[in-house]
Amino acid sequence: MNDESTASCQRAGPTTPSMATSATTVADGQEMTGEPVALQYFDYHEPGGPEGDHWDRITKEAELIAGSGYDAVWVQPPMEPVTAQSNGYNPSDHLTWDSPLGSEDAFERMVEELGDARHGEVGVYIDAIVNHTGTEDPGDGAYAHLDDPEYYHHPEAGGRTDMQLFDLWDLDQTHETVSRHLRAYVEKIAQMGCAGVRWDAAKHVPQWFFDEYLNEWVDDHDFFRVAEVFDGDVDFLQSYVDTGMNCFDYPLFFTMQDSFRADGDFRWLQGVIEDGDCLLGRDSYHASTFVSNHDESAPPLERLAYAFILTSPGYPIVYSNHAIPEAGVDYAAPWLRNLVWVKRNLAAGPQYVRHADRDLFVHEREGSLLAAINKADHERTEHVYTTWSDRELHDYTGSMDARQTGEEGWVELSVPANSWVCYAPY
Repeated sequence: MNDESTASCQRAGPTTPSMATSATTVADGQEMTGEPVALQYFDYHEPGGPEGDHWDRITKEAELIAGSGYDAVWVQPPMEPVTAQSNGYNPSDHLTWDSPLGSEDAFERMVEELGDARHGEVGVYIDAIVNHTGTEDPGDGAYAHLDDPEYYHHPEAGGRTDMQLFDLWDLDQTHETVSRHLRAYVEKIAQMGCAGVRWDAAKHVPQWFFDEYLNEWVDDHDFFRVAEVFDGDVDFLQSYVDTGMNCFDYPLFFTMQDSFRADGDFRWLQGVIEDGDCLLGRDSYHASTFVSNHDESAPPLERLAYAFILTSPGYPIVYSNHAIPEAGVDYAAPWLRNLVWVKRNLAAGPQYVRHADRDLFVHEREGSLLAAINKADHERTEHVYTTWSDRELHDYTGSMDARQTGEEGWVELSVPANSWVCYAPY
């Protein structure tokens, strides 16, 4: 992850392992030693669109979000859209932020409330649209500031970086007016108090524009930035990372879709990590991991997948959609809050796979955390190597008893059926 993703957030853990499964809350004045977790919190509904109170809702839930351990919230595009039922991805005016999600004033109140949460500062990442506008012909004056077809690629263009994605008018970033407008957009994002951006449809924006312009502009404001590069080729993702940003780890996500199902095999997960066929295995510092989002459904064993990304390196993003609760998870559920606590307080250091077979995956964050995930319908027990010599390890999920490692670091772990454990020194 980038340095700018480590927004300050103070959090206290359970006083005993048995308390870990309850919903832990943040206590003021305690520093975390682990890694951050962001929340993708959407009001995403088809076909009716948002109901107009999303920013107010988040404002009311600011303390719950902070108390659940999230360091940032990724929200939908707040710009004025072309249609009143829009989820935000067809902007008509990048610089006016009154939308079906709420007013510009309500957005500012939300940012302020999250930033001032007593349980820890929470930043706001917006979904930034720099690839396109809407489907309406710009010759009809549909787009403020960009109302001439000369600012767009030809509608029949077929290249990846100049095509009309879903018939949305594709911006020509080589045009000075477009570049100047997008610079003003970045300045607006900063003015509104945001802490970062998620570059929407980044695969369809030329890499040189990120390298020479966009990532340079957000550097001026110390923004976190992550790109949606929807592709399973880790080399292709790395080429976007090299322009100066995180990328969502789609190669890992596609493997998780296969591994986290009843007939899947955790050795597939081990393979993409150890062979460097995903960002987590190749460049975890710039890997933003996820289980689902507004475009992609979770694998069948969703909770186990969260147990994996919330104990692994990378910057995980939890998806919650209050418009359709079953699309995503309850971001404040006790089981999830416990995993977020583990990530924020215990997880650090390189990742080593200690055991993998069809149903059991055990990995260690060197010297900080030993996690095991079991998708079998019965308890699994396995001897694994660790870096701890003659140490007592406690399970911070509260599920299993403490374990003692031997002088050479070996320990016997037991993992409940369809569950996980998170061991660390007490």
